[in-house]
Amino acid sequence: MKRAMGKWEQSELLQQHPEVAKHIPETLLYNESNLEDLLNRYQSVYVKHVTTGQGRGMLKIKKKGRNYDVNGFTIQGTPIQKSVSSLDGIHQLLHPFIKLGRESGPYIIQEDIQSYNEHGQHFIIRVHIQKLKNDWVIGGMYGACLLETSQETESGIVNTHRGANVMTIAEILSTTKVKHNQKETLEKLEEIATAAAKVINSALPCREFGMDFGVTQEGTPILLEVNTTPSIRSFAQIENKEVWKRIMEIRKMQNEQDGT
Repeated sequence: MKRAMGKWEQSELLQQHPEVAKHIPETLLYNESNLEDLLNRYQSVYVKHVTTGQGRGMLKIKKKGRNYDVNGFTIQGTPIQKSVSSLDGIHQLLHPFIKLGRESGPYIIQEDIQSYNEHGQHFIIRVHIQKLKNDWVIGGMYGACLLETSQETESGIVNTHRGANVMTIAEILSTTKVKHNQKETLEKLEEIATAAAKVINSALPCREFGMDFGVTQEGTPILLEVNTTPSIRSFAQIENKEVWKRIMEIRKMQNEQDGT
């Protein structure tokens, strides 16, 4: 059975690669002191459970006057939209059973890189990368965007399991402020994804990764997370399943190469 790799271990590995390190958000292990530090330096931050996925166990936190706006989802996937008056209040949301002596496990804190389009809608880019004959190839990319005004929009958590809309990479880049640099942005996405795949693969060998990127307002891709067991269902929603078919074809070639 493949061992899991938590978000903190990922971040530590990626920080060791000089070029990749330039394209990941500032990330710290969660504690109240680190949370206060990042909230003093960034407009907003995300607190993420180190092992959950699909947007669960993820909160956007923004300082507003003397209070903190908290938007996101519990580990169980229940929406949270609250204003609390202290860091301890945030801690209790993250660890709802702490009064019973039970914590919910470790979290990380990441800066919010403000990845949104010209309409103010949050978006990410998913890059699916696969290893074939000792080379890393890009199986496909898609964009996901929060289109509706809702609690999900407030949280900025872009996940297809949480209501994000899937679109082609051309469609997503055409709505950003860096549309005239699309070719350059795509080349940079491929470059960072390939370098990051080699880094993670050195510690956790995998045949494929799903990488989630944001793009800053200056057009710089930022690697938010590496998924070691990526779903490809969203690729079936675009380009008449052509990208999905390409990923499946590469998987077939991988199996033939491995003799399985």
